[in-house]
Amino acid sequence: MKPTNAKVGLSAAVPAMAATDGANFDWSTAQAANFPNLQPSSETISLRMPIWMLHKLKTRANQRGVPYQAHLKEILANALSI
Repeated sequence: MKPTNAKVGLSAAVPAMAATDGANFDWSTAQAANFPNLQPSSETISLRMPIWMLHKLKTRANQRGVPYQAHLKEILANALSI
């Protein structure tokens, strides 16, 4: 098959939702969801390390086929489980 340069737009890939879809739902009985015990599963941190250490971390993670941040989390989890 011969490749084309035609771009497929979002409207061609995903069928449009009809304007009446969901219009018959009675929103007057809807209630706001409340999850008081929901905790974030992770927290963003900033960590400074020597560039050589970051390169070595990324190299080892690449050898294992995992993202370097996931590899770092595994290393830390193993170190903290002792």
